[in-house]
Amino acid sequence: MAQNLATPKVVEYFQSLRPGPPAPGAATESYKERDVLAYALSRVPMLTPRPVRIITAGAGFGGISLARAVHVGQLPGVSLTVYEKDAGVGGTWWENRYPGCACDVPAHVYQFSWAPNPNWSAFFAPQKEIQEYFDAVVDQHHLRPYIKLSHKVVEAKWIEGRQIWQVKIVKTDGRDFVVSSPGVTEGETETSWVEECDIFVNACGFFNNWKWPDIPGRATFAGRMLHTAYWPTDADKDIDGKVISIIGNGSSGVQVLPAVLPRAKKIYYHIRNPTWITPRMAEKFAGPKGTTLLYSEEQRRRWSEDPKEYLEYRKAIENNLNERFIMYMDHTPAQVAARKACLENLREVLASKPELLDLMTPDYAVGCRRPTPGIGYLEALVSEKVEVVFGHIDEFTKDGIRTVSGEKHDTETIICATGFEFSIAPRFPIIGQNGVNLQDAWGKKPESYLSLAAAYMPNYFSVLGPASPLAHGSIPTSIEFVARYICKMVQKLQTENLSSFCPKPHISRAYQNHALAFLSRTVWASTCSSTYKNGRKDGELRALHPGSRHQLYYLLSNPRYEDYDWTSFCSDPDLAFAWMGNGFTVKEEEGKEDDFWFIEMDTHGKAIHPVASYTHANGASDLVNGMSSANAT
Repeated sequence: MAQNLATPKVVEYFQSLRPGPPAPGAATESYKERDVLAYALSRVPMLTPRPVRIITAGAGFGGISLARAVHVGQLPGVSLTVYEKDAGVGGTWWENRYPGCACDVPAHVYQFSWAPNPNWSAFFAPQKEIQEYFDAVVDQHHLRPYIKLSHKVVEAKWIEGRQIWQVKIVKTDGRDFVVSSPGVTEGETETSWVEECDIFVNACGFFNNWKWPDIPGRATFAGRMLHTAYWPTDADKDIDGKVISIIGNGSSGVQVLPAVLPRAKKIYYHIRNPTWITPRMAEKFAGPKGTTLLYSEEQRRRWSEDPKEYLEYRKAIENNLNERFIMYMDHTPAQVAARKACLENLREVLASKPELLDLMTPDYAVGCRRPTPGIGYLEALVSEKVEVVFGHIDEFTKDGIRTVSGEKHDTETIICATGFEFSIAPRFPIIGQNGVNLQDAWGKKPESYLSLAAAYMPNYFSVLGPASPLAHGSIPTSIEFVARYICKMVQKLQTENLSSFCPKPHISRAYQNHALAFLSRTVWASTCSSTYKNGRKDGELRALHPGSRHQLYYLLSNPRYEDYDWTSFCSDPDLAFAWMGNGFTVKEEEGKEDDFWFIEMDTHGKAIHPVASYTHANGASDLVNGMSSANAT
């Protein structure tokens, strides 16, 4: 094995813990001439962590979860910097501010488990509250010092010989949000520099690279064209009393339509394909027919004063969400029941415009596209102020929109609810071993291990990479499990004399192959154009985890270290256990070890009842006398 160029720095650190010559018997002398690092380790207790630096890109759920782990001492010896390109924390919830923007997952499970918020105003929380929650979390948990806003990561490169990442960072001009897209430098300044770290974590997420619709003539439109993901502060004047066209019926389109309807004069609503609206799937805990439930001040006060009751409520919602996974398996009774409930809701709400029923009924399974409760959406479609226009748009004109059928719709404002460029590939070059650029590799054929690691990318993690649980349940909980997994990997790296880890190439490939094979059994594979397939009906399902959230959480809770190649600081493989140190543990030397932790009663244990032979009158004395006689003999 070649000499690890990172070793001298590690040697210096461990020598600094025990300066000067060792006392007799305080070091393993056979290591002295053989390996300077092994000798230094022999003087310190096992599990002594070496210093590690982590750089994370993105201050959403992922970056904040890691900041909290470091802050509360889960990673001793780790220094962390979270670089965020925008001017605030929260990721997609900082950037998306369009009317009606809200979470379509119950708010009480869309939060950090370690920062429960009993004060949500509604079952489906609005964007403003979620953003306020992010700010409250980083302030009340003292995490802001770890975060540098208006700093954009633009490149990361692994230096094999030194076993470190070099990360290039650019200062932005401080604008509210900065586009992150290959080749786009808008908002960047000329101030850039390179920092080094042991671990690089890409927590940039998916939903921030917004896109205009691929329709010609955008520059010719004389009115105001808005995008839901880039909503300006002065948009009200272009909504109130105006004739508006809305394009798109994904999550943002479904929310923005009912939100702007009361203020608009007329709305042309352009749809290419119908989508399932699933309000009744939330009826158990939401309001009537799945409408959002508003919590009273009394309810919020009671939860604040009784954390146990609030925890039970959260658990009940989580259980309800987890029970739905079977619905995503094709041809199951749960899938049939979901389709029936959605159709009943469509017939009921669209009764006044029966011509919409067939047009608004998808020909694919419920859940193929992301289910949305669509509060007020179907009701908006039957409004006299809304004209639903089905089919493709041919072009934008000076006065509005022309469809492929030749229809012209004059409009004053166009709202593009056309979502994001959903690419699993990183937005910037990430160059690992052998010059492999993850941006190129995942652009062609995304392959990850457990959604968070990649072949040829040592000491690298992606928060929600390929094969993530994007389609089932609450994302924040999944991200927390990813953060815990990262902590376990870093702890092993710190305490076992290791400089790097990297998934074995065949492991990532095998994992992705299993994912694709399993997902063919699900409704996600049916013929819909979905985000999970990058907007294509025939796209591969490389975005989704092949199983339930419970299954994923088990996998993340029990790292399979054997699926990685590990590199030791000691070049001699016979010194692989030098990290066992001076024979003691850190806690023993610090006096923090419970000397009897290994004899604690098992939770299923049961004390032995008195044995009959010990209960006769002379039993105890006979035993003592017998021992005395034996000793005398």
